[in-house]
Amino acid sequence: MPRWYQISIINHLFQRVFFLKRTSLFAHSVMTFLFGSHLSFRKKLKVVTKLAVEHASNLASFACLYKLMLAILKVLSQRIEQSSSGIHPGILQQLSKSLLRIIVNGPFMKRKRNNSTYSNVPGHPEQPHHAFLAGAVGGYIVWGRYSGVNYQLILYLISRIIVGCLKLASQKGIPPFSWKQLTFTKTYPWAAAGIWGTVMVMFEEYPESLHPSLRRSMEEIYRYASFGSENPAESGTR
Repeated sequence: MPRWYQISIINHLFQRVFFLKRTSLFAHSVMTFLFGSHLSFRKKLKVVTKLAVEHASNLASFACLYKLMLAILKVLSQRIEQSSSGIHPGILQQLSKSLLRIIVNGPFMKRKRNNSTYSNVPGHPEQPHHAFLAGAVGGYIVWGRYSGVNYQLILYLISRIIVGCLKLASQKGIPPFSWKQLTFTKTYPWAAAGIWGTVMVMFEEYPESLHPSLRRSMEEIYRYASFGSENPAESGTR
């Protein structure tokens, strides 16, 4: 398969992700119109458009950078394998190549994928840790800049990662997550109770510890709407 085919895959991916994520416009519209009562209609449209474009462009940029890093790591891995039988004079050159081999092939080289059908598919990691390296580079470059959109997506991923780790621990037979009594239907109500109880205590006693967007949303629901005031101070609340 031609090497340039991977570049065309990345270009197509950017266009597909950017235009598909226009559906995020709906979610940003709902949140802005619900909790942006202090904004005029024109400002709301500007905020919605800005958030939707930032969301879509960041996802598209990350997807392309991730695929590009996978392609670079795959090429480096192939080059290292091809030149592994050669003789390279110089201690520094040998050390640098050994370090590059560890980064590309991983510290546990025996875990390398032997499934050539999968590893040769453009856009797929050749080795398991390639996904982490490519994702870390893309995360630092694209999502490392703080903004409301980036922060919300990071929080979303944290929750998904925690749930995924719990499922993985159950599949691996790690107690207590592997106990048959701890089914989803039995544990979910308790998790919901603990999470909502905790966030309400934080909102009532330590509101400054919550993220401003979450605090504003909760104030709209539990302060302004309850007492019909535009200022929580007027209601005699914190």
